[in-house]
Amino acid sequence: MGDSLLYAVGRARLSGSAKTRYQHRAEAARFVHDLRAAGLGVRSWRNITNGHVAAVVGTWQARGLTNATIKEYLSGVRVVARSYGNTNIRSTNDFRATDGSLLVGPRISVDNHNRSVPDAVYAVALGQLQDGTEDERRFAIHLRLMRTGGLRHEESRKLNPSRCLLADGRVFISDGTKGGRERMISEPSPAFLAAIHDAQRYVSRYGNLMPDSSNERQWEKKAYTMAHAAGISKASCGASLHGLRHAYAQERYERIAGFRCAAAGGTIMEAINLAGADWRKLDQDARLLIKAELGHGPDRDDVVARYLGARFK
Repeated sequence: MGDSLLYAVGRARLSGSAKTRYQHRAEAARFVHDLRAAGLGVRSWRNITNGHVAAVVGTWQARGLTNATIKEYLSGVRVVARSYGNTNIRSTNDFRATDGSLLVGPRISVDNHNRSVPDAVYAVALGQLQDGTEDERRFAIHLRLMRTGGLRHEESRKLNPSRCLLADGRVFISDGTKGGRERMISEPSPAFLAAIHDAQRYVSRYGNLMPDSSNERQWEKKAYTMAHAAGISKASCGASLHGLRHAYAQERYERIAGFRCAAAGGTIMEAINLAGADWRKLDQDARLLIKAELGHGPDRDDVVARYLGARFK
């Protein structure tokens, strides 16, 4: 007789792209295998507890898995558990050993290094691509969506411009999101709305922004080749294509808080001079909003700090 938990993984009704669903099923299946290896015989996803998860996390740590890898695995565990009505698995990754010690620490070390694509590099790359071939002009739209709306590249190439734009002016991001987490951008900038409008002419017969002549893997490879040729790479400007998201986050932070974040060169004195005693609350609010707008979960302060730098002290 097969394992009921593994069988349920395959039957779970998950959201997100095919790639995301596949990853979540693989993560959940890995959890089940290690749950059994730990001697735990729970038979239903509805009965999975934080104790079960902590036991498996302990074995993953003993095996030498990094915090980043463990958190990725736990994402799939939560998604499958939620599909069966189990919402009790902690979203904060606060899983502890029997002695009370924290099992899963920070995923990313925080520093104030600026990983954004410089505005001058972005402007040159955009101009070069907009004057290029059909594929280059299409890719220029992707860059604009990433820079002005904070989209990941997968989200930009899978965007349906008509479906994402709501009647009240908000933008709904649902295709290509990480972990299948849909999100709403409540205050899109005029530049982002203009990029969505201009993207209409590049919609494929499948409703996304990839050319009909390419599958996703082919287009992704070509897109990175075009980015490198336009000067967007760590070797050329010190930032990858993902650095457009960093640039968006830093600009958005300054717009909300009224002063620059540490990664963009801001200082505590600048924050105090511009915002007075309110600077701490403004910093907290900006980080909270940006975390949601970028599509990160409630426990991902470490990732937001990667975009913005450490909090001022």
